[in-house]
Amino acid sequence: MRRALFLLPALALASCAPLGRQTFAPNPVGADTQSIAAADAFKNRIPLVSILPDTRDFQAPLKSAVKQALAIKPDASFEVMAEAPATGNPDADAKTLAGLAPQAKAIAKSIIADGVPATRVSSGAKTAGLDAVILVYVK
Repeated sequence: MRRALFLLPALALASCAPLGRQTFAPNPVGADTQSIAAADAFKNRIPLVSILPDTRDFQAPLKSAVKQALAIKPDASFEVMAEAPATGNPDADAKTLAGLAPQAKAIAKSIIADGVPATRVSSGAKTAGLDAVILVYVK
């Protein structure tokens, strides 16, 4: 009789189907349009850090982000990209990007000062996006 009592729960569990995706989310929710728009805006390259122009205290957050990226990928390279929206006037666009250059250079120097070899830090500038910003990508 005792043996039958122990077998009863085991038999009940054995008859259950294994857990599947539908168990937790029978109608899974798709990605929200904001996430899709963000991925499209960056052409599926999400930046490690975004720094607005004239931000002076970027060193600590940048150092932390670089440290975390290097913990995941010790041989990571970093790209510092100054971006400004295209106005349709190439001279104005060049002037805006030139205004971002000193801060982008300071960001690149900060990454190098945090221990990343200069050969693994590159920089550039382009017209893109809706706002002027300096983005740091991991390669």
